[in-house]
Amino acid sequence: MVTTNTERVRASLERLIVAGTLAPGTTLDEAELSQLYDVSRTPVREALLQLSAEGYVRIVPRAGIYVVQMSAGELMDMCETLAFAEGLCAQLACQRMTTGQQKRIGQLQEAGRRALEAQDADAYAHYNLAFHECLYAGSGNRYLRAQILHIRKRINPYRLLQEQATPDWSSDAWDQHQSLYEALQAGDAAAAMRIACDYIRSRASGLSELVETTPEHLFFGPGVGGVSEHGRVDMSHLFKPMHTSTSTN
Repeated sequence: MVTTNTERVRASLERLIVAGTLAPGTTLDEAELSQLYDVSRTPVREALLQLSAEGYVRIVPRAGIYVVQMSAGELMDMCETLAFAEGLCAQLACQRMTTGQQKRIGQLQEAGRRALEAQDADAYAHYNLAFHECLYAGSGNRYLRAQILHIRKRINPYRLLQEQATPDWSSDAWDQHQSLYEALQAGDAAAAMRIACDYIRSRASGLSELVETTPEHLFFGPGVGGVSEHGRVDMSHLFKPMHTSTSTN
């Protein structure tokens, strides 16, 4: 499958933004990115335009290009939307999951329990991702899944900060997953929706405390993601040259 340089640059920058490596507020320089990715400025410009349309970067004419910093209101609106989307997904999954999918989600719960007991962060992360993917698949609604994943990507840098402040989040998440699993087993679609929705709301309430400390914008200060006090970051160590033998501009 041929992948264009634009697609490669866009995907790479999205991963770095979602992971918080390029933190909100980071300045992005088109010429610098062109050098770091070893491509012309055209695919970089096109990639940045795509990321701007998707809400990951903000292009300010005659001022610069920045990784988007959400306002407090924007973050809370996204969390509210995510809560209802996750609730609907759980409701649909309860109504549509196959026997095999229900068995699979039960196996995942057991894997998550073992990961918690072993304090294996990598294994737990794998379980958590697989649990949600199984739930999304069970809903039978690919569009809903796409919307949920997009919102989760947008809020992920802020969620990571919250998890650093709440080290017991993984245990709370497993307990919520267990309650949701039991509702799925019982065929209680209303309970499944309520449990999924309430958990996202409870997580959002923790984020609101972060919001209250920075009422205008959620600022990632110096040292976060390598960001300097001027919003710039040394990105040279993040990239490897992109070979173009199987790609085009």
